[in-house]
Parts: sequence; structure tokens; C-alpha cells
Amino acid sequence: MSPPVCAPAADAVRVLLPLRLDETVMPVLGARLHGVDGASMGTTWRVLWVADGGRAADQRHEQEAAVRAAVQAELDCVIAQMSHWRPDSDLGRFNRASAGTVVRLPTAFAEVLSAGLRLADLSGGAFNPAAGALVNLWGFGPSSDLLDPPGVHKRYDEAGFHMPTQAAAQTALGLCDWRALRFDGRDCIVQPGGVQLDFSAIAKGYAVDRIVSRLRAMGLAHLLVEVGGELRGAGYGLGGQPWWVELESPSAASHAGLPRTRIALHGLSVATSGDYRRCYTRDGQRLPHTIDPRDGRPIAHGLASVSVLHEECLWADAWSTALTVLGLEPGLALAREHGIAALFVQRVQREPDQGGEGEAFREVLTPALQALAGASDEDEAP
Repeated sequence: MSPPVCAPAADAVRVLLPLRLDETVMPVLGARLHGVDGASMGTTWRVLWVADGGRAADQRHEQEAAVRAAVQAELDCVIAQMSHWRPDSDLGRFNRASAGTVVRLPTAFAEVLSAGLRLADLSGGAFNPAAGALVNLWGFGPSSDLLDPPGVHKRYDEAGFHMPTQAAAQTALGLCDWRALRFDGRDCIVQPGGVQLDFSAIAKGYAVDRIVSRLRAMGLAHLLVEVGGELRGAGYGLGGQPWWVELESPSAASHAGLPRTRIALHGLSVATSGDYRRCYTRDGQRLPHTIDPRDGRPIAHGLASVSVLHEECLWADAWSTALTVLGLEPGLALAREHGIAALFVQRVQREPDQGGEGEAFREVLTPALQALAGASDEDEAP
């Protein structure tokens, strides 16, 4: 059967709904919308929640301050343990450790590493939490003065950056074997020598999950959390409505006749990985920040973006990267196998009978995502 393709439709809107409602929470009547935001992890964050509208002003301010402090504490925890921009983070210390060093891991670090290694196994290495050497080599890592030794790899936007040679890419590839990590699955790992962990494709999603858990423990049942574009919604927004968000798409694709996608984030998370977010051009070649850790080079298969919906934002974040690396056909097959709700946007060459030459886009939906749209394979077939 051919992959289900959504036919372009001008001004069309696709609506994705959860398959079930959380019957343990009910909408709040007379509720008021509250929100706080800030910056952390090299990006921005935002939290919205609804609560009793009858609170006095000082009570509202007190709650907002408590929420802000809780969010910042969770983000600080993730940074302290997993930031590759901070040499003093637990991840930074592991990356600088000599071969054979046994490193004890804090709980959050161990949870993310365990999830990353699981997905590395499922994806055949398309997702690789140990690919930091390649990320740094291609200029998408931290500032060069933070690396060990300083200046060893310039960022793509720093003066003096040069495109990696094939030999350099192969050398870095040899330092990205996630299977060489001797991890006991709990709190102990051995540095095999030169391996550079990089959690940038999973840490933001994990931070979102931690924030949601922390705020729910504080009694906030209806909230929307966003960190750097990764979102998770719980409960209901104002008026008993779910938290409605519009799916991100490549800017050019939004003008290419593809339908807009609106999602009811009720017990769901969404994350998007794309080749348009960070990239640079060298010798006429467009190089996105997503590196294929299996061959050591930026992806070049024309997949513009992959959006994944999942109950946990960690998995939405990580799966979107894995599927982006794999490309359309292998990614679609793996997503089908594991029941992942994903939307692929593929760059294609425009046919003469489609309005001339140039770039066009097409969408491909997995069966799990079709179910959220109330569609079947037959409904979405070309």
C-alpha cells in the first residue's frame, strides 16, 4: 500500500483530537487564565494554566511566583546535569573524563540516557545520544571556547569555521558508538574514551515532562507547558476547551497549499524536528543541523520536517529526531511498527503540470496520526 498522502487544499484545516479524555479532571467553571514565561536552555519557555477566578490579587501573584520558581528549578536541574554548553555539568564532566573512568550519574541524567539508548537501539542508531563529536565537528555544538581543548571545533556561525573533511567526519564517527557505553541502566556508566554525549534532541522534551509533573504535584491540573517549541498539555483551557495549538511547519510549506494542523493538547505532547530550523550553506549545499550519526554527515534526503504526538514530551522530542534522520520511507516504516503518531513533510520537485519548476511539499501521515484526525488509510490514500 502506498504511504497515505494528504492532498493539498487551500485554507484547509486538519484537526487532531485525543483518542480518549482524562475523566479524572473536569473543566474549571469561572476560571481565569494565568501565565509566566522566561528564557533558559538557550531558548524560551512558557507556562499557561487555569485556576479559580475568585482568588484575590495577592494570592494570584503568590501562585505565579511559586509556579515560576518551580519551573526554573526544573530547568536548572536539567541544565546542571545535561547541558553541553556548561563544562561543569554532569554531561560536561563525563565528556571530558579519560578512558575507563567510572561516572556516577544523577537520577535525571540516567533517565534521559536510558531513554536515548533505548531509542538508539530501536532506530538502528538514527537517534544517538553519543553523537556529540559529530555535532561539534559540523559546527552545531557549543561555542568553541567551551570545548576541550578550546577552539578545537568552531561553530558554523563563528569566524574561522571550515567545512569538515571526509576524513575528519570518519574520525568523529568512530567516537559516536553508543553501544560502547557501559551503562548499568541505573546510575553508573564508563567513559570508553572520547565519547561526547549530546542530549539536545531529547532534553527539552524531558524538561517539559518534569515541569508538568512538578506543577501537577502543586495542584495545577489544567496547564500548557512549552520549552523551545516542544509542548505538552494537560486538562482543559478556558471554557472547558482543550489547549489548542497549531502545528509548526516549514515556512515555505505553509504557503504551498498544505493544510494547517490544529491539535487539542489534552494529555498529549508535540515536538517537531526540521531541516529549516538551523542550517547553513556551503558551496551551494544546504546543510541542516540534523546529523545522521550513522554516516557522519548532515541529512540530505529532502525531509523538511517531522512532527510527533506522544503522551510524553521526551518521546515526542526524541522520535521526531529519529524519524527525521531516517528519512521518509524508513522513518514511516519504523513509526508504523511502533504506533507512532507522526506527520512527515517531504520536499519534492514540482512537476511541470503542477505550476512550473521549483520546490514543492507533500505530507505523509502515519496510521496513528490518521486516527487522531478521525481518518483511515482509505481516507488518506492518494
